[in-house]
Amino acid sequence: MLGSLFKTERRAVQSTAWGSWDGTEPTWAGVNVDTKSSLQLLTVYGCNRFICDGISTLPTDTFRQNGDVKTEIPKPGWLEEPAPGLDPVAWHGQTLTSLLLAGDSFWFKDYADGSLSSAVPLDPTKVGVSRTRGRKVFQVEGEQFDSNRIEHIPALMFPGSDRGLSPVEAAKQTVGAGMAVTEFSSRFWSQGGTFGGVIEDPGSLDAAKAKETARIWARLHSGKSKAHLPGVLQGGATWKPTAVSPEQAQFLETRGFTSAEIASFLFLIDASEFSLFMGQGGSITYANLEQRNARKVQVTFLPWMVRIERTISRLLPKPRYYKFNVEGLLRGDMKTRYESYKLGIEAKFLVPNEARELEDMPPLDGGDVVTDINPQTKARSVERDEHGRILRVVG
Repeated sequence: MLGSLFKTERRAVQSTAWGSWDGTEPTWAGVNVDTKSSLQLLTVYGCNRFICDGISTLPTDTFRQNGDVKTEIPKPGWLEEPAPGLDPVAWHGQTLTSLLLAGDSFWFKDYADGSLSSAVPLDPTKVGVSRTRGRKVFQVEGEQFDSNRIEHIPALMFPGSDRGLSPVEAAKQTVGAGMAVTEFSSRFWSQGGTFGGVIEDPGSLDAAKAKETARIWARLHSGKSKAHLPGVLQGGATWKPTAVSPEQAQFLETRGFTSAEIASFLFLIDASEFSLFMGQGGSITYANLEQRNARKVQVTFLPWMVRIERTISRLLPKPRYYKFNVEGLLRGDMKTRYESYKLGIEAKFLVPNEARELEDMPPLDGGDVVTDINPQTKARSVERDEHGRILRVVG
């Protein structure tokens, strides 16, 4: 299913052609940028990995909603191994990489005995999307499928578009500038860390001798192994640089600023996570780890988690739904957590075993009941299921 993409029918009301972007048109910096070449820029790769690893390694749960009561239930088999040879971590990672770079993620759905058995991630650049009689259809390797076989998760979309907007495409000029600066700095150091210049000779040189002199100088002084070798000129000739110094060019500062822009605006990652800053006063300070992680979940992770949760929940029998468990990320340090539990228990809205469950500790005998010293106040207790999980608080 991952072969070349065939030409697709264009929807009459399609207002944009974002889905046809292939990165063949050079950016203003003269660099070609597409979803895969963008990963050559370390910032894009690092941000993609930051989000993919952060979300795909979270625990996940499946629940059944019955009125106000939600009950955790076992996951269906296909969520334990969503695709042949892919565990949930790798599967979520592929889905997120497609969304983060291409703006779309596609799963090819297989069924066994009428039930979903797998959802294989497809290369989003090899899937065509169009409309037939108003219904969305997909072209994969020359075959056409409908939504019964292809599950589509789009990222940000323009009105009238059938595909998500590729974040890399939207920011291709900034990404291209970053790639150009990286290439420039790499070539600069490979040439011995010096800019170009001219050899001035007080005498007269014909074209052939001038060309030969330049060739000899380049051969003797280009390349890392010849960096900083002393030059010898005869006949009063002198070497004069023709370009500004690295400090004047500030290409290192430009590289850092571009990386911070990509992290902050393209991926909504706090640039200080990578020790990058947007200039003076551009860094964010946090009182504790809990605040940093809360920002990470709410701003960076949540938009992508919700897209995946809603898509998987649609594939589950009603009224079941799928959730990422972010409690571990939102927990504070040990001292803060224990102080919070103590306050909750003393205020009678938390029982000891609820606190122990949050810490993955086994329940204690008598830990499900808190009796208030006020005889007019009813005791609180916890109702558990057959597996010992808390269902609800009573009393």
